[in-house]
Amino acid sequence: MRRYAGYSGVESFPGYCYFLLLPGETVKIGYSNTEETLKRRIKDLTRECEKEFGPGSCEVLAVIKGGYAAEAVLHHRFRDSRIPGYGERFHLSDDILDFLATAPRLDLSLVA
Repeated sequence: MRRYAGYSGVESFPGYCYFLLLPGETVKIGYSNTEETLKRRIKDLTRECEKEFGPGSCEVLAVIKGGYAAEAVLHHRFRDSRIPGYGERFHLSDDILDFLATAPRLDLSLVA
């Protein structure tokens, strides 16, 4: 999947990939197939985070096109920042910040 996505561009794949900032400068990179599941997933993750750490403890940094393919490519790209034992969680590294500064983001009202 990563190899194919590298040739065609992840934005051509269906679905959404999201970056969620969690406490401790940790970033969860996940995906959802539809707008409906994206909204539900972000809401559930935010609720879980705020239950443990308090209101405003997590923030959606970006949503991009590409769903599962984007997630796979980005997990591979940021593999050096992955937090062992936490799967889809990464340290907020300069590489991630650089990517987010130039990534073709979707309007965050999509998850509101």
